[in-house]
Amino acid sequence: MDNTDAKKLHQVETLIESLPYIKDFRDKIFVIKLGGSMLVDEKKRMMVLEDIALLKFVGINPIIIHGGGKDITDLSKKLGIETRFVDGLRFTDDATLDIAMMVLGKLNSEIVGEMESIDCKAIGTTGKTGKMIMAKRLEKLGFVGDVEKVDASIIKGFLDQDYIPVLQPIGLDENGKAVNINADDLASAIAQAMKAEKLIYLTNVPGLLENEKDEKTLISSINTEELKEKLKWEEIQGGMIPKIKSIIEAVENGVKSVHIIDGRREHSVLLEVFTDKGIGTMVTE
Repeated sequence: MDNTDAKKLHQVETLIESLPYIKDFRDKIFVIKLGGSMLVDEKKRMMVLEDIALLKFVGINPIIIHGGGKDITDLSKKLGIETRFVDGLRFTDDATLDIAMMVLGKLNSEIVGEMESIDCKAIGTTGKTGKMIMAKRLEKLGFVGDVEKVDASIIKGFLDQDYIPVLQPIGLDENGKAVNINADDLASAIAQAMKAEKLIYLTNVPGLLENEKDEKTLISSINTEELKEKLKWEEIQGGMIPKIKSIIEAVENGVKSVHIIDGRREHSVLLEVFTDKGIGTMVTE
């Protein structure tokens, strides 16, 4: 058997391996949070979106949540506006909120356009649409909100019309004022409200590591009780804290599994979802 035939056989074997997963996940909802380099690197982002398109084509219902932290920070710096964080969350004053909404709107439009370019119906929206996401304002963080209510009927309406919803992490506070929401928290809240099968976080790291400096220490699977212990690690700090807390909350409130995977890897979503070994960290109850 020459190399070409061997490669083709491997591709067929991979398809066969994926069949039980395709069958099990048909009509299920996957909430996918895009973050890190795939938001600013168009090539990496397109690779991820192609994976999401394939999920859609085999009968899975993806919902995309995206952040925009790096671009928000970069634009704030260019405009001479200080960026500061409190407990891993961005402090958002009036100027920063305007920048966030500008950046998130641009990214949202780009992602929708890229999904449409590969024949996937997508619709861009924010949590403000129809009061979809109501949040309690966190005074110490300025115009930042903590999700209190998700109107799942609006998102379900998009899915029923065969759209992939692409959501910006902006909601409304109790006074009808726009607030910035941590995208990890929003993804978790939406996954819970939609009774999602999976919540997938695409990041710039391979997953959860025993030793953050050694990728060979990847934890392939972990339950929520074990993960709570990991919160005590010195390595888990800053922006990772809200992500871990949102993961635990999602699993404890009905999401079957949460995955932390490296979005920089080629076809990372498909490798995690449709292969026996996966590539990242899976969190279950």
